[in-house]
Amino acid sequence: MRAAGVGSAPAKDTDDQLTPGPTTQTSGDVRIPFRGVRRMIAEHMVETQRQVAQFTFVEEIDCTELVELRNKAEARLGGHGIKLTYLPFFVKAAAEALKKHPQINATLDEPAGEIVQRREYHIGIAAQTPEGLMVPVIRHADRRSLLELAREVDRLAVAAKNGRVSQRDLGGSTFTITSLGALGGIVATPIVNYPEVAILGIHKIAKRPVVVDDKIVIRDMMNLSLSVDHRLVDGYDAAHFMAEMKASLETPGLIFLDVT
Repeated sequence: MRAAGVGSAPAKDTDDQLTPGPTTQTSGDVRIPFRGVRRMIAEHMVETQRQVAQFTFVEEIDCTELVELRNKAEARLGGHGIKLTYLPFFVKAAAEALKKHPQINATLDEPAGEIVQRREYHIGIAAQTPEGLMVPVIRHADRRSLLELAREVDRLAVAAKNGRVSQRDLGGSTFTITSLGALGGIVATPIVNYPEVAILGIHKIAKRPVVVDDKIVIRDMMNLSLSVDHRLVDGYDAAHFMAEMKASLETPGLIFLDVT
């Protein structure tokens, strides 16, 4: 909206004033149609920003023991055709943490004026596809072993890469994880996948100097970013959820026992 000039009548909001004018085109420009999945993603992101009071909590994780466990498990599973990335470990840890923190596995039923804490744990995995970002879903993630999660993560990753994610694999997630793997950077503020109330961002694992028992040592470190809808999730809830994730990932034990 343009500001009214001195002595002029107040500017009036109109659709024309709110809609950007045409972009001046130069000979080197490439125009890509803004439609289909890309447009749907954009509209969903804008709707999220309208509806969600978002904030992000970041925690540092020492992944040294997790890296060792994953390497041992991968070596043991190498002959079985199972690709074991780090993502199944995070899915497993998240599903267990959500059971202890139901407010983060929730949604808001505004017409009814009720917070609905879900008792099923369907973990969405944000994935890049040729058509744009999609969120295929691992159903009942809490009921699956680490190996079952690994197979499902691999299946969905291949389908996303080939642009063949089926409709039955989309929708209905209760919590989302987003990761760029080695490109994951240091920290980010992922956007909540509305109408969910939280999304977990996984960043890259890198060797860093840290203090352990008053000594500087090199450890495999990473950051996790948890964005939540502050209307439903308090900072206290977010901090305790991340503390649960930190404990599971830094001292991997019983929840990952099926691969050791």
